[in-house]
Amino acid sequence: MRYLWPFYLAFAGATVSSCASVPTEIVETRGPHTAPIATPQGVTLEPLGKAQGYDLSALTAAALARDEFVYANEKGLTLYTWDQDVPGKSLCTGACTETFIPFLASTEIGHDSAEVYGRWSTVLRDDGTRQWALNGKALYSYVNDVDPGSVGGDSPAAVGAPRLNGAGKPVGGGNRGDFEGGLPEVEPMPAGWSEAKFFPFADVKVPPGFSIREIPDAAAFALVDAREHTVYAFAGDNLMAAENCGASCDKWVPLAAPQMARAMGDFSFQARNDGIRQWAYNGQPLYTYSDDMAPGYANGVGGPDGEWTVAAVARYFMPPEVSVQSTPGMGRVLATAEGLTLYRRDGHILQSGGGHSLRRGQPARPAVGRDLGTNPRCLNECDDWRPFLAGADAVAHGFWNIETRADGQKQWTYQGYALWTFDGDTRPGDMNGHDTYTIYLAQDSNTVVDVGTPMDGSAALYWAIALP
Repeated sequence: MRYLWPFYLAFAGATVSSCASVPTEIVETRGPHTAPIATPQGVTLEPLGKAQGYDLSALTAAALARDEFVYANEKGLTLYTWDQDVPGKSLCTGACTETFIPFLASTEIGHDSAEVYGRWSTVLRDDGTRQWALNGKALYSYVNDVDPGSVGGDSPAAVGAPRLNGAGKPVGGGNRGDFEGGLPEVEPMPAGWSEAKFFPFADVKVPPGFSIREIPDAAAFALVDAREHTVYAFAGDNLMAAENCGASCDKWVPLAAPQMARAMGDFSFQARNDGIRQWAYNGQPLYTYSDDMAPGYANGVGGPDGEWTVAAVARYFMPPEVSVQSTPGMGRVLATAEGLTLYRRDGHILQSGGGHSLRRGQPARPAVGRDLGTNPRCLNECDDWRPFLAGADAVAHGFWNIETRADGQKQWTYQGYALWTFDGDTRPGDMNGHDTYTIYLAQDSNTVVDVGTPMDGSAALYWAIALP
């Protein structure tokens, strides 16, 4: 185990910016949606495995597969269901609750005010408290999970960069986070317990040629076609108006269904005047957008009439004081309700490559954001940065959480990262703080440096626009 030695740091003594002001007319992308918000208040979402970002090796620094998500509590710890529970009743009592802790609806969002909808409800425990339930099955956290992204006590932090885990024990190791040595032994989880998976969706059936992917630009999990390009729906009052909107709709291509295709679940067909048999989802005709150049793009959101939206299966929660806005070159960014860009403080290993100054070139690594917390650890430029504060009644929800600052104020965090605004931005669309960074030099390539998050070799802390 190599411990973290901050005294090996040598400051480069320079702060560099590679992004000037970008004049633009910002377009609010909060359009009509029919899909439910992924979680009620008090329930969060966490990616599993390497997507947490504990491992900062060259192989993972620029490519993190976010292909599994679980429901989690306000601390980001995975939630579970028990086979022996019956719908509407928790049978885990007494000693059972010392290992599997009931996930209670808190006082602030008690049963009378809890956002109960769809698959979400609460069950009444014998002691009179209310416990969250998914599909009628009560939810619990597991006492051996100490880090977000853990399942059955097996934490992804164990194969990442050297650090202290959530229980205060040293874990991880190896050069630049590449794990070396044997894996720690994990106590097997008792039989009958299963993690409460959010994604992949086990109960959503899609026809051949469709799949469901996370589309961060649209702040949603949505349908994609066989090319994995985003699928859209026209959400106007007159659904058939999408066929007759003229030249303004030329970039939306009707998603044609094979003649032998059959309706399935929420999927059906609409016969168009031009003879195309068009797929529909929840009664809305489906399209792709010709200006989406690659998977993950969602340039068609809003559209000329403001009534085009991705065909979402579930959408992210967004606080009312947050907007998701369109910018040239960098895609969608998070901003305040007034349109000022939001930023995160992030870490980057210079030898690891990656494109942190490019559109979605640096993926979110929640573990790094949690390491840094609300302390940006900058030199002099911190005077220009303001914490994006949350209200006193703010509650963890989806990818959003709250961290209490040293001065007692609450600050919004998104996917692990504390959020900030920059005094140098004076109008919507300004991103003058993006990609400004401070370089830290280590004594050699094997030295672990601690700049709030453990890295080795030449490292940097930098300011980056916050992406949905």
